[in-house]
Amino acid sequence: MSEAVAVVGMAGRFPGASSTGELWQGLLDGVESVRRFSDEEMAEAGVSPQRIASSSRVPRGADLADADLFDAGFFGVTQRDARLMDPQHRVFLTCAMRALEDAGLAPHHAGGPVGVFASTSLSTYLLANVLRSAEYADAALSYPVLLGNDKDFLATRVSYKLDLRGPSMTVQSACSSSLTAVHLACQSLARGEVRAALAGGVSITFPQTSGYEYQEGGILSRDGHCRVFDAESAGTVKGNGCGVVVLKRLADALEDGDRIYAVIRGTAVNNDGSDKIGFTAPGPLGQRAVIRAAVEASGIPASHVGYVETHGTGTAVGDPLELHALTAAYREVGGPAPDCRIGSLKANVGHLDAAAGVTGLIKAALALFHQKVPRQINYDTPNPHLRLDEQPYAVPVESVDYPPTAPLRAAAVSSFGLGGTNAHAVLGAPPEREEPPAGQPGVRYPVVVSARDAEALTAQVSSLRAHLDVAEPPAVRDVAYTLLTGRALLPVRHVFEAATHDELRAGLDAQLAGAPSPSALPEEGWAHGPATKISLPGYPLRQERHWIEPDTRAGAVVAAPADTPAAGAAKSVTVDAADDGVLERVIGLLEQGLGIDQIAPDDDFYELGGDSMLAVEIVTSLRSVFGIELDFDDFARLRTPDEMTAHIRAVLSGTKAAHSGVTSVREGAGTPVYLVPPAGGTNFLYFRLAAQTAPGAPLRALSFPADAALRPGTLRELAALYIEWIRREQPQGPYRLGGYSFGGNVAFEMALQLQRAGERVELLVMLDAHVPETYVGGHLDSEEFKAAFPVLFEAAAVRGVDPQMLREQGFLDVWQHNHDLLKGYYPDRRFEGDLLLLQAEEPEGEALLDALRMNPRDKSVWGNHITGRLLIEKVPGDHFSMFDEGDRIARLGAALGSALAPYEQEG
Repeated sequence: MSEAVAVVGMAGRFPGASSTGELWQGLLDGVESVRRFSDEEMAEAGVSPQRIASSSRVPRGADLADADLFDAGFFGVTQRDARLMDPQHRVFLTCAMRALEDAGLAPHHAGGPVGVFASTSLSTYLLANVLRSAEYADAALSYPVLLGNDKDFLATRVSYKLDLRGPSMTVQSACSSSLTAVHLACQSLARGEVRAALAGGVSITFPQTSGYEYQEGGILSRDGHCRVFDAESAGTVKGNGCGVVVLKRLADALEDGDRIYAVIRGTAVNNDGSDKIGFTAPGPLGQRAVIRAAVEASGIPASHVGYVETHGTGTAVGDPLELHALTAAYREVGGPAPDCRIGSLKANVGHLDAAAGVTGLIKAALALFHQKVPRQINYDTPNPHLRLDEQPYAVPVESVDYPPTAPLRAAAVSSFGLGGTNAHAVLGAPPEREEPPAGQPGVRYPVVVSARDAEALTAQVSSLRAHLDVAEPPAVRDVAYTLLTGRALLPVRHVFEAATHDELRAGLDAQLAGAPSPSALPEEGWAHGPATKISLPGYPLRQERHWIEPDTRAGAVVAAPADTPAAGAAKSVTVDAADDGVLERVIGLLEQGLGIDQIAPDDDFYELGGDSMLAVEIVTSLRSVFGIELDFDDFARLRTPDEMTAHIRAVLSGTKAAHSGVTSVREGAGTPVYLVPPAGGTNFLYFRLAAQTAPGAPLRALSFPADAALRPGTLRELAALYIEWIRREQPQGPYRLGGYSFGGNVAFEMALQLQRAGERVELLVMLDAHVPETYVGGHLDSEEFKAAFPVLFEAAAVRGVDPQMLREQGFLDVWQHNHDLLKGYYPDRRFEGDLLLLQAEEPEGEALLDALRMNPRDKSVWGNHITGRLLIEKVPGDHFSMFDEGDRIARLGAALGSALAPYEQEG
């Protein structure tokens, strides 16, 4: 490996340990987290009384506590999707976020792309719970079920939810998966593809407390204990857990002031090929080759390696084969150290399968960081086949401390996968570094604490305040640096300055006392000299149970209830307009879609977690169940079950009033702001955006004509139609207009037509609208646009919905129609006034622009089309991801709110 890689962050959840710190303490204390399950626990797991009483039943395992808990709200996951999602994915996502916190790495301040390399075991939750439930027995191939449980979406979900832009891939090689993921992450860093990388794995098998059947000659232990290297070795025990590390190039970590646990100096991965007795058998020659390759790649003298975390499964044959291969490899390159220790934490926490390799890496890194090797439990008498008296290794029966005069300079980790993929890594101790010079007396550091809501902000401040209430608190400089550059910037913030610990505590106490929380960030960012990242309390997650119970009744027929359509396949029925069951059916559909019980008639769909993609499914089901036409803008304004029911009954009875063409997004006082829909023709994103802006002027959204026969043939005609609708509500100016993308171009033409009619347009705001020069020429016919749709679909990141469903709902036709309007439009005059452009910081992908035959032009060209000022404010993300949940849409909402504020004060 040509580049040294620093381990700058880590997180995990393990049997008997909710964090890497607790794991480490348990290893030092010699804790065995493999435990005995009671008969009641096994029965609840679905084990029959006969099997519980069987003499071959081993009632032991290493279960992971609270595997059913998840903070769906924090990660922007609906209640339904949280229940459907494999807990392995939920736990890994949470641990990935915690690892970034531990590293003090925030995506907005990473300085470059962050990659994700992740591994997981098969989704037994899908098999044991989801597909055995009455709700989802026939939904194996539905999009929501696959997205929640397929291995393919483990890494990419993390990238999406945490806003990480580097390579994102799931890595699968059985037991060696997560150490192989680390290897790939190191290679990506060495090639300069990423500034940082997350690497790790997760494995949780459900049900966790069923125990197992012992089979003579199998890999599982006869007595439920994993006895690595011991004469009584008789197999391993399945463990459940998750581990994640954050990696950076060593030079970058030093520059960024990161805390460094250890430095990965060399990694290697290979496969045994056919040079072994069977596909599942270990391959000593392959193991030997990969170990030697990693040592040679590291540049570290093999004689410096003083500890090896082995694969060590506790099998009578596998352990001796591994140790002999290890000895041969290190002796070939002049090592290991004379007093080299070996160990395996599988004796403590069981075999973590896809998470085993990274967990071994975490143990080795912590051994180097703390200069201590934990003792090996369940080891009394050496396995005679090891021939330890002939090997250069010792098994520590007590924890070993390394003094500064004789430090532990390097350690290594092995992980070997069933099927022959072998991985080995060599780590060096963290470099010694001097503390940054103390800041100048009186320098006031910006302190930024942020959260998703006021309650979480108070909890965050409270935990930070307690963290500082110690005899020797961390430097104010380092606290401020870590909070500002190492934490995601969330919408609700408390910002102040502090020069001393007393001022720091006082600033936190002010928030706890209920003082107003300033939220303006320092304009210069961090401009206070060198500082160090430190450990600070993490975000206060609100973990709740999200679970689908299997139908375990004997002979039960697993099928969807007759009155509730299965996911994505609603049954059409005839409903009388006066039928009192309409409300109940609407609520039933919403409860199924959102995964929430007991929705009230006046509950708001969006406040319950609904979004535009879930709305596609709900609208489809409502159309099918009630046999009605329902367009998406209608649904967008029908926020509650009561409103939806009234609308459905009006349609069924023929009394539905004609749509005005204008939908209320938010009520308020003063002159409305009219927002034009983007090319897809729907306004859901404006409802989401409105929730992120401070209360103020009314927001209205124009509705794209649902009837294809009534759609205008030019953009000017569409603008004229929208003006006609607006003037029914507001006959005279001044007018306030805005729009996203295509909607911005239409709003611009509307402004020109209103000015031509003698009206005043006092506000024109665009959300990342391309200049007209981008679209000139380059017409696509229907077949060409259909071929480009997959690229458009991927770029728009329409997650969680089948592209075919969007085609069926007419999105493709609407998008093509509006794209054609843009290709035939160019303004015939300049707008007399200022134009505010909220511009995405990141460019669109070239693949999309090429597919749609668009000519990239700098958006500053809008200045040529106006007589006033072009005011550009940059917002995070690209043309589509600027609306992503979390920091991005919060900052976009804040920017829009700032644009509206001066006019709201006047109005």
